Amino acid sequence: MKKTILKRLGLTKLIAAFLLIGISTACSDDDAVANLGDLQVQIELASGLSDISLDGIEITATHTVDNSILSLTTSADGLVTFSNISVGTYTVIASKSTDDYTLSGTANNITVMKQVTTTAIVEVNAVNQDGGLVIKEVYSAGSGYITLFKDAFVEIFNNSSETLYADGMYIANLFGDTGVSGDTALSTVLTDDTYVYTDVMSQIPGVGTDYPVEPGKSIVIALNAVDYKEGSANPDGELDNTDATLEHYSIDWLEAQGRSGNSFFEFDNPAVANMTNIYMFDETNFFRLGTASASVVLVSNEAVFSDSDIVDYTEPGSTSTFKLMKISIDQVVDGVDILDNSGAADYKRIPASVDGGFTYVNADGAISYTGLSSRRKIDEVASARFGRTILLDTNNSTVDFEAIDFPDKYGYNN
Repeated sequence: MKKTILKRLGLTKLIAAFLLIGISTACSDDDAVANLGDLQVQIELASGLSDISLDGIEITATHTVDNSILSLTTSADGLVTFSNISVGTYTVIASKSTDDYTLSGTANNITVMKQVTTTAIVEVNAVNQDGGLVIKEVYSAGSGYITLFKDAFVEIFNNSSETLYADGMYIANLFGDTGVSGDTALSTVLTDDTYVYTDVMSQIPGVGTDYPVEPGKSIVIALNAVDYKEGSANPDGELDNTDATLEHYSIDWLEAQGRSGNSFFEFDNPAVANMTNIYMFDETNFFRLGTASASVVLVSNEAVFSDSDIVDYTEPGSTSTFKLMKISIDQVVDGVDILDNSGAADYKRIPASVDGGFTYVNADGAISYTGLSSRRKIDEVASARFGRTILLDTNNSTVDFEAIDFPDKYGYNN
């Protein structure tokens, strides 16, 4: 009897031991499962964006404690699921780059809980890859007998989604005949197409943050910050340039060099800051008055110029030599080639690697005193996609620019 009881006790202990092992194993399994959860990430486009694929967006989830990183790529519905990941708090980042734009978005402090599927919505915005400062408009044709060309201006537009600073950038009027009968193509004399050549160049002043250009906004650099409407018999046909950001004034600068300025074409408005003069071959104004077809380039503020960059230009059969400043095309941020007429392709002043085409304000020339202006077009597709005004920038003035009947200063400002 005693033996039987002992046997029974031994069996009971054995059963208890198995139960204890089973319970321990179950608890261990439960703990392992309990410390894992799922994270589902859904991508949404920021307000105003459309026609942007949600496929192929890289999603990274970074654990905020141990900095471990998980990564997946979205399907066409913009959805990914991180299954059975450690509980805790995560930072989720979405990113994708294409030739046209960069998508990015972040969701912070996303908590993954035990045996629960947590959903995080990440809103992504798009930045235009090619965004930057571009030449929006060049007006140099002149509006009439009294005003002549004195109301000329260049407008610079911010094509990006962030505030940019124009401080230190250069504006250069490119030298060269424009396609009138008897003209000489600049490229037949100065054959190095890694440069453009200027006879008038000035620089935007400032130390880095003095001339901000907000997204979708512009700054205007006028020859004269003068109200030409005042006292005019035709005020609707004249410009008020007193709203210019900067004006070009060179008389004092020229006289300091022992040269003579031209007070007939230049006036100093003390209420508007002056551009910094860098180079001027002739005592002329901002644009070359003989043509009114003003090809212009916007040059990086990192460019540096010296006397070693000055080259001689003499047309075949001429005894007159022009001294021009050369500008490396690597330093050209943007440019527009404006020639005399629709058949003037041989007279391009800007190499095709920078500007594949050219524009003109009148197909058969005859542009002086017409009030016509060269304006960059709106990129309707990109503007709809990014929800803001974006201007065409295909590096081809034929495509990007159009002639308009009267200047549209600040016309695109959002």
